[in-house]
Amino acid sequence: MTTRTDRTAAVRIAWAATKLTKAGRHPIAIGRLAATVGMDPAEAHRLMDLMGFVIRDGLVVMDRGSRSGQSRDGSDRYRVDLFLLAVATGEPVHADAVCPATGARVRVHFTRAHVLSVDPPHAVVAASRLSDIDLTVGQDYVEALVCTQLFASREAAAGWLLDNIDGRVLSVPDYLAHTRRMAAALEAWPTI
Repeated sequence: MTTRTDRTAAVRIAWAATKLTKAGRHPIAIGRLAATVGMDPAEAHRLMDLMGFVIRDGLVVMDRGSRSGQSRDGSDRYRVDLFLLAVATGEPVHADAVCPATGARVRVHFTRAHVLSVDPPHAVVAASRLSDIDLTVGQDYVEALVCTQLFASREAAAGWLLDNIDGRVLSVPDYLAHTRRMAAALEAWPTI
């Protein structure tokens, strides 16, 4: 069983790994990651395992493809979403999905700072709350959320929300703004 402190530290080291590897394009040595976040390499390895990251030949590899068919329970629930990738890498992202409720195509194009386009215009992000993750910054609390799916509208996401009572449904611009606040909270951690 992991503690709340472990889960929070794991999310924060995963954020550092995402940034340092440029979302997996450039694997990084676990020792370098540990030194960057001010942590013992064995502890960094344990936390990366907790997050479901692969460490191959001493390198942190963001090889998430093998998990795509699995449920989002456990560590895979903590996978990095496209909005966090845009914030971490500074690169534009184009998301193309199918609304699970309506079958409509949902396209979203955004950068770290702005949503460039949303089609359909009322598309929303269904986000799961990462329980027991403390991203407190001073007196401010930032809820840890991860994008689960894109829906064509708030109405289309209503069924998902009933099945995910801890989830949130946000407009695309609101979710991007939340992601920036969450990234700022992750960056405020003293060792990252």
